[in-house]
Amino acid sequence: MKKVIALLMCLALVVCTLCACGDPTDFSDGEKLSKDYTRSTDPAESYNYNDGASSAPLSYNVYASSVSNFELRLFRNYFAQKSDKTKSSVFAPATAALQLSLLANGATGDTQDEIRLALGKDLTIDNINQCSSYFKSRMEAVSKTGSGEVDELSGKKTEESKSEYVRFGLNLFFNDISDVKTSFLQTNASYFENNVYRFLFSDDNAVSKVNKSLSDFTSNDLFESLNEKDSLFLVNACDMSDLWLDNYSKSDIEKGTFKSGSGDKSVNFMTSNESLIKTKNAKGIIKYTSKNPLKLMIVMPNEGVSLEDYVSDFNYTEFSDLLDSVDITKKVTAQIPEFSIASEEKPQPLSDALTDSGLYTLFTDDVLFKNITHTDNFKINEIYEITPEITVNASGINSDSKIVEKRVKELEKTDETIKIDRPFIFLLIDNESSIPVYIGTVDNI
Repeated sequence: MKKVIALLMCLALVVCTLCACGDPTDFSDGEKLSKDYTRSTDPAESYNYNDGASSAPLSYNVYASSVSNFELRLFRNYFAQKSDKTKSSVFAPATAALQLSLLANGATGDTQDEIRLALGKDLTIDNINQCSSYFKSRMEAVSKTGSGEVDELSGKKTEESKSEYVRFGLNLFFNDISDVKTSFLQTNASYFENNVYRFLFSDDNAVSKVNKSLSDFTSNDLFESLNEKDSLFLVNACDMSDLWLDNYSKSDIEKGTFKSGSGDKSVNFMTSNESLIKTKNAKGIIKYTSKNPLKLMIVMPNEGVSLEDYVSDFNYTEFSDLLDSVDITKKVTAQIPEFSIASEEKPQPLSDALTDSGLYTLFTDDVLFKNITHTDNFKINEIYEITPEITVNASGINSDSKIVEKRVKELEKTDETIKIDRPFIFLLIDNESSIPVYIGTVDNI
């Protein structure tokens, strides 16, 4: 008996020692609330692309148009609040839409109605959940298609690509003074798979834990402090990389002049054959990526129309008219500038832009989230974004792959040439739904 007791004491000591050796800047298993919940693998329930949901939900067209409309409204408000509108910038409105979609499940009363109406008045919560699941999982899964399969020629399993991917990092950080309902956590697991943490904001290592959990999307320490009285803040991130479907060669690149807001700049222009888009207000091109289900849309306002004025009117009607103008049978010669936009060093708060986009009470004391918590005085303190980094060059988007010296197949001679040599809007949009994932503006290159 004494030997058994001694053995148990030794085992307990080992366990305590191992726990003590854990990194205090990592969230513990107990603080990762989303860890213990899993989704159903039945695609008829989850509409998860990874589980074989190759067909979108019946409400997907309504969802796509409604969410795109919301994202464009958010973009206009985001741009309007920029202090320097000539500074090139990019953000990922799809991440905000996905986070709001999850929060709609936790909201009650007028708060739930407000979120649902902002995302789409003709959508139910079930519609939003199913379509969000399909959209997000498809974005992340398509670039991985084929990974793990056996190549017929080599007989080896194909590995997941490190150069073509889309990744979402959607995080909810609850203060440990709040309870979080299991029904909300299960809904998150079933449709969204966001990271949900609960910990004491006043803990000595709280800031380090948050910063470390976001390190896959930034090398910066984003937060310097947390307010120990806050209830919940969210942090959104997105990252992608891909090659072009139609490659450039070095012979396709030449110097040219870009007429930026601060004067003419000498930049590299890439020449290719692309599909033209145009309305009475602007024209541009659409260019496809290689593996991700995304295409790049570049839109340049007409001569005499400022970028600021065009953005203020860039609504869903203009967006749809641009998409409808595409003639896939006709190509133009497109000259596109290389450009690069760095991520902001600190997370950007979205509350003001979201409030102006229809979420009037979301960040006030009047919100109701009784489907998230029993805690009184619960509120959302902020939704932050880690702004994306983006480089568009001859290799692709955020890609550093080598390009060939000369083109193997000559470019087509076309009746029209479009040179993107003035400030413009760019969007990365989903091929299937046309939902924007990134939206940005380029002025000073």
